[in-house]
Amino acid sequence: MSMKAEIISVGDELTSGQRLDTNSQIISRRLGDLGIRVGHHTTVGDDLADNVSAFRIAASRCDIVIISGGLGPTADDLTREAMAEAFGQPLEFRPEAMAHIENLFKSRNRSMPERNRVQAMFPQTSRIIPNPHGTAPGVDLEVLVKDSLNMDHPSRLFALPGVPAEMIQMLSQTVEPRLIEELGLGHQRCFFHSVKLFGLGESDVEQVIPDLISRDRIPRVGITVSKATITLRIAALATCEDEFQSLIEPTLAQIRQAFGEVIFAEGDLELQDVIHDILDQKHLTLSIVEVGSGCWVGQMLSEGLEPNKPGGLKHLAWQPHLPASATAMDGNSPSLADLALESKQLNRTDYAMAVGVYPPSSSFPRESSLPSTELQVAIVGPANRATLKTKSVSGHPELFYQRLAKTALDLLRKELLDG
Repeated sequence: MSMKAEIISVGDELTSGQRLDTNSQIISRRLGDLGIRVGHHTTVGDDLADNVSAFRIAASRCDIVIISGGLGPTADDLTREAMAEAFGQPLEFRPEAMAHIENLFKSRNRSMPERNRVQAMFPQTSRIIPNPHGTAPGVDLEVLVKDSLNMDHPSRLFALPGVPAEMIQMLSQTVEPRLIEELGLGHQRCFFHSVKLFGLGESDVEQVIPDLISRDRIPRVGITVSKATITLRIAALATCEDEFQSLIEPTLAQIRQAFGEVIFAEGDLELQDVIHDILDQKHLTLSIVEVGSGCWVGQMLSEGLEPNKPGGLKHLAWQPHLPASATAMDGNSPSLADLALESKQLNRTDYAMAVGVYPPSSSFPRESSLPSTELQVAIVGPANRATLKTKSVSGHPELFYQRLAKTALDLLRKELLDG
């Protein structure tokens, strides 16, 4: 059974929302590389009682606890004191830690404030985690506590500074080697594989593969949604990439069979990246016309576009390239096909897509979900024959235009693959 970890971030600046907690993300990924499953992220303010409670709870339910923040010299830096109180260990002075702090101030031609002596205080049975570039050494403490069943439960706590550069260095140079050498970790790591879908809702996806997303299943399959894209994230412990691929292949086969062309990519690719790759592989060029305002499709396709690459977008045709009659067009006009053909001929591309009028944001209702809107696109390929496609689109106002643009891109993706 793999070890379970909790990450605790300390600081009023985090609980108040003034600063984003990036340390937890970094630590989670690094622990995953060692095969350690992170079960909890906790954020706590600069309050002694809250810190003591958080540390005790974490130690009772996790094998490893990594704390970031609260090791500075000021009165609101309470991590050392909270660790001592939580586990009944008095703080003691460590001369070797004090010597490092004093030498650091001397090397910077500064006098050390008396308050910095507190950074040389450690819970009695703890070990020092050296901090080569800062005045806040870390704390490595092993404790034996009672779990939820009142059974003895060993836990290892590591407290690191909140400064990201110092935290990362101490994690790499001391914490990870100790976990590997003393706990025998690192033989396996957690690998991930993502499958991207567009065109279904989260609940629809869950209904199709209920058995695959069972929490006790190996490999685990999680569902996340971001900007109208569904990601199925497959996770498993393995010693190497080849072992991981062998382990997840049956799961991948089930997902591919269940969703077919709804899957637009595997890995980190987005819809616009897939369009770029198809154009590049087939040495095709493309022009886009979007009637009305916004140009969301063009903006998405322009992201990360390499200039002068073979294939890809030759031109994004907007208002300067529209015929005079286009100013009165709406998305349901049959002349949308003519507009796509004219764009293809004008820009001398292999393909062209004309996207119908988007509804103005001023027409959005106040409620959280918009009524269904018909999006129409016309796609013209090498044979100069237009294909008209219509799709109903709805969603939250903040994501509506992105959903419209992604719907158009997905229709284009399927047309390019069939062409």
